[in-house]
Amino acid sequence: MLVHAPYLLGSNGGPRNYTVQDFLRVAGSIDTGITIVACDLYRVPSLSSWRHEFLLVHVELGVNREKLMLIIERFPGNNAMRAAVSDGGIAKDTITVMRARESHGYWQKAGQLPKCRGTLRWSDQPPHLLDVITMADAASATFKYYNCYVRQCYWYARVILASMAEAFPSCTKEGATYFANRRFAVFGAYKISQVQVLVNLQTVYGDDKCPCPPPLIVTPDSLRTIRSVLAGYLKNCLAQLPCAQPAAAIVNRCRGRTLGREPSTAGGWT
Repeated sequence: MLVHAPYLLGSNGGPRNYTVQDFLRVAGSIDTGITIVACDLYRVPSLSSWRHEFLLVHVELGVNREKLMLIIERFPGNNAMRAAVSDGGIAKDTITVMRARESHGYWQKAGQLPKCRGTLRWSDQPPHLLDVITMADAASATFKYYNCYVRQCYWYARVILASMAEAFPSCTKEGATYFANRRFAVFGAYKISQVQVLVNLQTVYGDDKCPCPPPLIVTPDSLRTIRSVLAGYLKNCLAQLPCAQPAAAIVNRCRGRTLGREPSTAGGWT
């Protein structure tokens, strides 16, 4: 189905907010010609001790190259009541679609305008809209619990950005994604194995040209939820593949391949 920008926007062409899961269903039903031009990592400064990070994804629609922007971000699901301690419950991961940054509330607060930390930019062989959405949904489903120290907004934005760079390496990389203050380097730190999990899942769910899905790398972080993730996606996305396997069979095959502890990184380009 050929889609135009008003289909994805809110009333009167304003920003429209979706859960990641809802937007995945929308993205799966529209034209695959929607390409990604760039992904920006933004940080929202704050007058208090709290800050926020999110991804700003620039997309182009169809032959007319109509432009839209998507904010992909994570919040604690329990209104931050316990997030300051560590456990924020099941995360609330959302996508906001808009025409211009200035239409969003983040760019309407004097003295607290978001600052771009780093950018991935594609000119050749760009990824498609469904690629980044399946990546975000895989991160939401596999690492669904919010934690103030290891699964917060910083981690969510950076692990998706790193996974996009790994899966679509034709991009150019600008800026940096590390914290200048080394005391806070733990925030946003992700494991290389987590990036590989998202890349593998995106390959299975997004590449319908692959005759057989590659074996998944299962880590301790994803072991608890990998069964439900695979079952849902394989049922919906791989039903037509001649060599599709039941989710349980893939999980059992991968049990013996669980990785040990992987080195961590606080972000940045390598």
